[in-house]
Amino acid sequence: MNISKGTIWYCVLQGPRDQPTHVDSGRHRFNPGQSRPDLANYCKQTFGELIDRFPSSKVAYRLTLNAKSADQVAYLCFPFGILNLVAHERGVAVREFTTPSFTKKALGIAGDKFDACDSSIVGRPDKWDRDAKLAALSAWMMLDV
Repeated sequence: MNISKGTIWYCVLQGPRDQPTHVDSGRHRFNPGQSRPDLANYCKQTFGELIDRFPSSKVAYRLTLNAKSADQVAYLCFPFGILNLVAHERGVAVREFTTPSFTKKALGIAGDKFDACDSSIVGRPDKWDRDAKLAALSAWMMLDV
């Protein structure tokens, strides 16, 4: 998963790390200005629905370290605490990665990591943006783990 202002991106991959296959991906929009309790409730519901829809023993997310205000921390970082809680309640392991974690060595790729999403992930969408690829890269890191 990947969160940007107002959007939770998700991507589900399967297969070995050297042959990732796209299962599903998408985004859920939210109001980043809503109250903290409403945001927490929204995240709990959304993460629960995603985990239930795509049963797995593991979930990964990209953690951003770019929050510069309390409001940004609320919508960029707090949701991952909720994700960790929801996953824990369902017995699902969770790992976080930062963008620098997506290395050529870790993914077993040559070249740019974003280009690799297009050239290496089988069945991926024809068009997907950087935020969607960041969710895919997080999922990719969990293959073979």
